[in-house]
Amino acid sequence: MKKFNFRLATVMRQRQIERDIAQRDHAVAAAAVREQLAKIQKMYKDIDDARLQVEQIQLRGGNCSLELISLEGFVVGQKFRIVGERKIARELMAVEEEKLEILTQKMQDFKILEKLKEKKKEEHKIEKNKKLTKQMDDNVTMRFVPEGDV
Repeated sequence: MKKFNFRLATVMRQRQIERDIAQRDHAVAAAAVREQLAKIQKMYKDIDDARLQVEQIQLRGGNCSLELISLEGFVVGQKFRIVGERKIARELMAVEEEKLEILTQKMQDFKILEKLKEKKKEEHKIEKNKKLTKQMDDNVTMRFVPEGDV
């Protein structure tokens, strides 16, 4: 009997390629989001460092109003930059979510074909076993035919 041949193998390969591309695109988008969030975290850390410097300057005392004004200006400016970076992060998160939806759809499409292939393979196996059993029965029947009947 013929070997199992899945008729939609080329479609399945194409869907697998599409799934792999979607996985790559999602990974790139997720990496961009992580990078942006790390950038925002660093900006917050810079603010914390500036506040520690302000505290040290105040403890030191003396005439240091220019340093305090400079550091306070840095903190205010950093807060404005953080607002812009958060907006960028939200946009990147939206792109990542879109890529995830595409990936989910591509994975479902591939899984459907994969299940269909398994089902067809099982049907092929059952049909093969039926034909093999029928052939064996025919051989056994032919072997034990009485000599007068032939």
